[in-house]
This record gives sequence, structure tokens and C-alpha cells, in this order.
Amino acid sequence: MPIGSISSSALSAIAAYGTGLNVTANNLANVNSKDFRPSTPMMNEDGNGAVKVTISKSQDTEVDIAKEMVDMMIEASAIKANIKTLQTEDQVIKNLIDIKV
Repeated sequence: MPIGSISSSALSAIAAYGTGLNVTANNLANVNSKDFRPSTPMMNEDGNGAVKVTISKSQDTEVDIAKEMVDMMIEASAIKANIKTLQTEDQVIKNLIDIKV
């Protein structure tokens, strides 16, 4: 996988999981709202390795706080992992430039 596509995949994943965090936060913010139906983000990979998010409304009429908290932790961990990927890529490029010079 070329270096540029690694950063592209990581950036798209950060954006997708950020959207997932927003969905989760919205679900939690509306836990006591009447007739609120929680949404569910679904992460998918496209043909180029980018991460896309699809949001769908749940059939449930209640927000499962425990599920939302777990989802939030997963989404935050995924963002941190992809940031680490970008940092590692940056370090590899820096090392390659140092070797070349």
C-alpha cells in the first residue's frame, strides 16, 4: 500500500469514527426525549481502502446507555489508533528523508 493511501485511509477512518462519536453523543443527549429513536453508525470500507460511515435509525425506541458508552469507547479508541498510524507514517517518512540526506 503506497504511503499516501495509508494516510488517506487513516484520515477517512478518523472522520468516520468522529461521525460515529457524534451519533453516539446525540443518542445519549436524547436519552429522555419522547419518541426519540436512536441512530446506529455502520463503518464500511470502500474499494480504495477508505472508511465510510452509514447511519441508520434503530427500530428501538429506547437508548441503551450501556451500549452507547461501549460504542463511544470503541470509536474513541479507533480514532486514537488511526492518529497513531498517521504519526508512524510521519516518522517513517522522516527516517527515509534522513537516510536519503
